[in-house]
Amino acid sequence: MEVQLWLQLPNGKWQKLPARVENFSQNGLGVLVPVELQAGQTVLVEGAPASVASGPGRPQGVIAWASQAGKFYRAGISFLANSFENPAAEELDYYEFLQIHPKAEPDTVHRVYRILAQRYHPDNQDTGNDQLFKALVTAYRILADPVQRAAYDVERARVQKRQWRVFNAESASGGMETERDQRQAVLSMLYLKRMRDASSPGVQVQEFEELLGVPREHLDFTLWYLREQGYIVRTDNGRFAITVKGVDRAEEIGATPKPASSLLRLESAVR
Repeated sequence: MEVQLWLQLPNGKWQKLPARVENFSQNGLGVLVPVELQAGQTVLVEGAPASVASGPGRPQGVIAWASQAGKFYRAGISFLANSFENPAAEELDYYEFLQIHPKAEPDTVHRVYRILAQRYHPDNQDTGNDQLFKALVTAYRILADPVQRAAYDVERARVQKRQWRVFNAESASGGMETERDQRQAVLSMLYLKRMRDASSPGVQVQEFEELLGVPREHLDFTLWYLREQGYIVRTDNGRFAITVKGVDRAEEIGATPKPASSLLRLESAVR
């Protein structure tokens, strides 16, 4: 199972990093991560198993122990009782928070905001949530203003490239583990593309190359394998798209990253 960790830095900001769950209980997780963690650090877990994520946000915990495991690091996360939080609004992907396409028209932004504002307004006794409502207002303020949205899109693209990268100069070494990571990354991208833009679910090879930081020559085996398994298909316009079988596989192996808006459950009418 793959999860995302939000690690609180000394300056109070949050750093997002991927983690693989090795074991879990109601009290915590054992994870494998690409960077060294320190005992005592505060961490939030996005996409935690349902048995430990029963609150209205990401379960908060502390690093109880950490040790090196080859190129990676193992760590134990101990959850704090009844403690659920979320990173500050400026750390969120506003499009994921509203669960809309990055190219959504202004009318769509306004419509989704209006529905969610009614749901999460503090005066709503059934579903009101002050924290979510404040984050929602911030997201709408940015995305409803053309100038602020354009500036946000530039910064979002830069951050997104960094988050999707499979390799970097220190850790790239090839091999089966790297290949498995690439397959999961490709399935994740195609899963999210299909979910957010069902009318145009295809992704070009150069988009994989750019977002994953992987030369297209290194993707040939990955794409061949996924096509032979029936997880993806090549469309008439030369793009790649995930199949129903691929969706099932992505969910089975936990390849689909939880969006920052995993707290929100939009009705199909506003997706």
